[in-house]
Amino acid sequence: MESVVLETRWSARKQATLIGVCVVGIMLTLDVTIVGVALDTIGKSLQASFAQLQWVVNAYSLTLGSFLLTAGSLADIFGRRRMFAFGVGLFSICSLLCGFSQDSVILDTFRALQGLSGALILSSGPAVLANEFHNKERATAFSILGSAVGLGFALGPLVGGILSSGLGWRWIFFVNVPIGLSVLVWAVPKIRETSDPSASHIDWAGLSTFTLSLLLFNFALISGPEKGWNSFWIIGALIGSSVLLIVFIIAEQLQRRPMFDLTLFRHPTFVAVSLMTLTVSFGIVSLLYYIPLYFQSVSNYSPFQAGLTMIPFTLPMLITPLFISQLIKFQSTRLLLCIGLILIGFGTFWMRGGIGTDNSWILLSGLILAGIGAGLCNGLMDNVAVSAASLERSGVASGMYNTTRLSGDAIAIAGTGAILIGNTQTQFLKLISGTSVDILEQSHNIVSQIIQGNISGAAAKAPISAHDLFIHAATLSYTDALHTVLLVVACICFTIALLTFLLMRIGNSANLLTSKSISR
Repeated sequence: MESVVLETRWSARKQATLIGVCVVGIMLTLDVTIVGVALDTIGKSLQASFAQLQWVVNAYSLTLGSFLLTAGSLADIFGRRRMFAFGVGLFSICSLLCGFSQDSVILDTFRALQGLSGALILSSGPAVLANEFHNKERATAFSILGSAVGLGFALGPLVGGILSSGLGWRWIFFVNVPIGLSVLVWAVPKIRETSDPSASHIDWAGLSTFTLSLLLFNFALISGPEKGWNSFWIIGALIGSSVLLIVFIIAEQLQRRPMFDLTLFRHPTFVAVSLMTLTVSFGIVSLLYYIPLYFQSVSNYSPFQAGLTMIPFTLPMLITPLFISQLIKFQSTRLLLCIGLILIGFGTFWMRGGIGTDNSWILLSGLILAGIGAGLCNGLMDNVAVSAASLERSGVASGMYNTTRLSGDAIAIAGTGAILIGNTQTQFLKLISGTSVDILEQSHNIVSQIIQGNISGAAAKAPISAHDLFIHAATLSYTDALHTVLLVVACICFTIALLTFLLMRIGNSANLLTSKSISR
């Protein structure tokens, strides 16, 4: 009896490894969603423009996504535990420096370094688990890790609201320090060191061209509304991004061990899931970052209240994946993925009726539907991406999928932000045209203040006699712009849902023909 107990009980090393990776997983996902409800407070504290606030989010997502595959190579070469420990330590230091930042540029810089260290953690953490746990134990360990990541994602807005309202926005970064230190002191010494003796090459050409292409593209999207879409800098950035993307594709085809195996895009199913992950990013970003900002700006919500508002969205995202194994018994994965996108699209379209009105139940129901759809997609996409490749290329497919997903977050925040600020500015200028609030030269700065939650500060630039008119124009233009963002996201979701259905159908047909050919 005792031997059976010992066989089924995980060792102290396994427990420490699992807990350490899960705790850091929660920390990483918290850092993605915790910032949304604090952007308003950060903007006021650092006197940051809306574009600078976008970089608080994008600097993290951009480096996390673009450096992920290279970080995996570093972990294989120098050791997974070593890179995991280095990533956790660097992440903790950068979090501390983010909290002490007195300028938005400095904050954005340390957020970028946070993303880089997060890539080291995200690439080495699962590898550490895979080498410590085997067979059924591995499935259980990764299931627990998935639940931990989902928990961090769901709790982010609420924790961010509590910390920002209670202790101040700096604590959304300070909170990472004791978490990181506890993992370094308690868990890391117990983790087994592993590496890949055959790994000896890092795709620096792919890393540099891919990262710079994304950086220029995001710069164009974020700065376009301010500098003008026909300005030299924006056109140059878009051209530069396109050229670097072409160079990246050529470089990957010439590499012996490329960062991206572009031949995977010949598979219709992989193309479908790549489009899906970008679309889901648009749905999640437009809600997680801009809904809290809107309510803090227009309804004067505190960060805590804004965080509570997002629970109907984040909670279903956590719970829905738990039912995936039961759902796929009754419906195909293809149909479930399409249903997920349709729910996100319908949820974002439906909640337009709750923005700018007293119909809070419409907003609530829309957030719940979108949350269920996002949870459904997130629970299925990773497996579909890996399954689209052969067994020996599954690791490459998973890495490419995660890189696309994280890069998609950066593109989504920049893209939806460009729509939001551009439409707000157009509508605002139209409403104040011919009135005593005719302040065309300052329009972009004023709109930036409106969107980041400082309508009263922006109103101070208008004549006292036109104060009420300014507030009305600012609120109405911001509301209409958010309606447009939600409509665009809904249309994208519906379009990609149809495209996903068709591509996966083609992919399944191709697999069926191949299997028949082999059997003959």
